[in-house]
Amino acid sequence: MKQQTPSGGVLAYPDGIGKEHTLSQAESQARDVQATTGPAGKKKRTPHRKDIHGLRGLGIVLVVAYHLWTNGRVSGGVDVFLIISAYLMTGSMVRRGRSFRVVTFLIQRFRRLVPQAAIVIAASLAVGWFFLPPTRQPTLMLHAQSSLFYLENWTLIEQSVNYTAVDPGGVSPFQHYWSLSIQGQVFVVWPLLFVACLFLASLFKARLKIVLGLAFGAITVGSFVYAQYAITQDRSSAYFDTFARVWEFSLAALLALVPRVTMPRALAIPMGWLGLGAVVATGFLVGREPFPGPVALLPALGAAAVMIADLDSTDKRDAAYWLSRRPVTFIANRAYGLYLWHWPVYAYFMALTATETTRLGWKGSVFVLTLSLLLADLSTRLVERRFHKLEVLTSKRGALSAIAVFVIIVVGLVAGMTRVLERDVARTVAAENPGARAVTPGVSPTPTTVRTQEPVRGAAPGDSVVANDWPLPTGHCQLDPMPPVFEGGNCYEIRPEGEPTRRVVLVGDSHAWQWSTVLVPMAIERGWHLIMPNHPRCRVTLENPWSNETCLEYSRLVVEWILTNDVDQVVTVGSRAQAAGPELEVETYADAIRPVVDAGIQVVNIRDNPRWTFNMPDCVQRWGTTSERCTAPRHEKLADEWPRESLEGMSNMAYLDFTELLCPGGPEALCPGVLGNVYVYMDDNHISRTYALSMRDDFEAQWDAVVR
Repeated sequence: MKQQTPSGGVLAYPDGIGKEHTLSQAESQARDVQATTGPAGKKKRTPHRKDIHGLRGLGIVLVVAYHLWTNGRVSGGVDVFLIISAYLMTGSMVRRGRSFRVVTFLIQRFRRLVPQAAIVIAASLAVGWFFLPPTRQPTLMLHAQSSLFYLENWTLIEQSVNYTAVDPGGVSPFQHYWSLSIQGQVFVVWPLLFVACLFLASLFKARLKIVLGLAFGAITVGSFVYAQYAITQDRSSAYFDTFARVWEFSLAALLALVPRVTMPRALAIPMGWLGLGAVVATGFLVGREPFPGPVALLPALGAAAVMIADLDSTDKRDAAYWLSRRPVTFIANRAYGLYLWHWPVYAYFMALTATETTRLGWKGSVFVLTLSLLLADLSTRLVERRFHKLEVLTSKRGALSAIAVFVIIVVGLVAGMTRVLERDVARTVAAENPGARAVTPGVSPTPTTVRTQEPVRGAAPGDSVVANDWPLPTGHCQLDPMPPVFEGGNCYEIRPEGEPTRRVVLVGDSHAWQWSTVLVPMAIERGWHLIMPNHPRCRVTLENPWSNETCLEYSRLVVEWILTNDVDQVVTVGSRAQAAGPELEVETYADAIRPVVDAGIQVVNIRDNPRWTFNMPDCVQRWGTTSERCTAPRHEKLADEWPRESLEGMSNMAYLDFTELLCPGGPEALCPGVLGNVYVYMDDNHISRTYALSMRDDFEAQWDAVVR
């Protein structure tokens, strides 16, 4: 659609990734009078910037291309969106000046953003409900709600730093909402900041642009410095962090404060091409470097150079000419819709075709791109070009009602899905679920597994909750001195009311902690003082090629604590299974634990359980327990004999081996994902709490036989 000047009844009203929208003539004229009238009453023209619109189209092309074909490279396209969004938004606010109204701005902004986003969220939920296994659905609903309320980036951060976070099936179809979430958060903060600067300018009788410049300058410096720090702490979290990204907004806001000037063409033309080249080259040159670090300056400054050049879109020598060509503007006009649709189409295509690589072949590429463009075009026509033109939406009440309707649709869909899942879980819990008791030696045989190549449904603890079936945490340690606890780890304890009958310490990683499910009720019944300091991915060890400084420090300190705190037994895992390789001894474990056994403290070693290259509940729900995708012979997962040569001959050692409860039937038998109508694993390597509880009888029998 051809963009006109405000006097023609159309006003640029950016929404970040979406194209500039058309307002009704009456609303446009009213805003012109309020916002674009100078001191002498002369209107200031704010023409449509074809170069910026084309840059937006180029940005979405880069994002889609890099998502589909580069396996993790950053294109810089999102950084371009952030720059454009802040530049146009800040310029719009400044033009309105004291006539700017926060509530009006927020309502009109989000009524532009929410409807199309909510439609894509609802459609993605529906596809996930019908085609994804139940393990995926709680996480799917969490990300849907986070995306709807512009919090997806913080949900992704929480999952990236939380070892127990659920991600059973891979990438969320809502992951791309992280950038929209950051924009939504800034859209709320920016007008409040603008109003605060208006107040300060009035209070100190200062020029508004000077106050804004100081504020945006401070934000740019502070956020940029913070981004460098955040990258050194956690690169993946920093990528999604609003505080690490906001410098890109404030940098563009500073640019919007600079008056537009006509540059000499001899300078403007090369500047435009250099800026465009920087944007295109970002993925090739720095696409694997940490964002939003200094490398993010390349696309940010490149986009800024194009906007500063302010070139003529009718001159073939100008970059703006090529940015305003129809193929680019066709994409730019559908940029918001294409950004919303391309990622769920890609994610579901990969999930439903069970493709092992993240890259598409040419057939998959054609399918994903074609469907994404069709959906983007359809939603753009129906929502941006028809729905948003409804006269009722020009009022605050109408716009707010529209936002509420779309929010209620998604929230209601999530609530309905949640109720169905809860009903199914309740039905599963009420069924007979013997678990390991079905295969315990000496016990009357009962059904051992769901033997089928059909998708499994109805196994305990419940199809949709098994991914959260971790051991239940107990009270945190209240000890003096405290065992070592590092970031990511915890210390839990069970303390009897009177004098404990013994003091047992469970140490190591999550494969040790999973046995707290059995040890905790034993401790309560037997009057033990059970202490459980754990650290993720860390066994008791000395320096070796696989150790890290934190794990070495944990190992050293936990051994020192054990030696000085009157411990009777130490429980840990005494072998290391691999998802794609043989079972091994724990590296340097024998030498690391030797001071404990030499001190007369008994060490109880539990043999590791099989690990998998896939999420087991997800697999059996999709393919069935007998599918070759979801099982393997025992000899491929565990050694024929427990590999513990370095431990042989050491005194005070006890061994617990539950291989027959995990892979019953001998070395050639299969290791299934469901036994006794219970999921054996909660993910790709941890035993589910429900199955561990069903192993308690055999665990206690072995414990009493070997532990003094």
